[in-house]
Amino acid sequence: MKYEEIREYLKRNPYCFRTTEEKENEFNLRIMQREGRKINFAKAAGRKFGSTEQNL
Repeated sequence: MKYEEIREYLKRNPYCFRTTEEKENEFNLRIMQREGRKINFAKAAGRKFGSTEQNL
């Protein structure tokens, strides 16, 4: 893609490169304005494997 094509694409889709956290924060702000409460999003915890579980 050339610079002008990328620029036009970003004008049409300004939110395409946002992180999940940014999307969650924006969604929370919208819910807070409408309903006055916050959403707690579930986060996946990193699993730590022992030496026996890695070999499965």
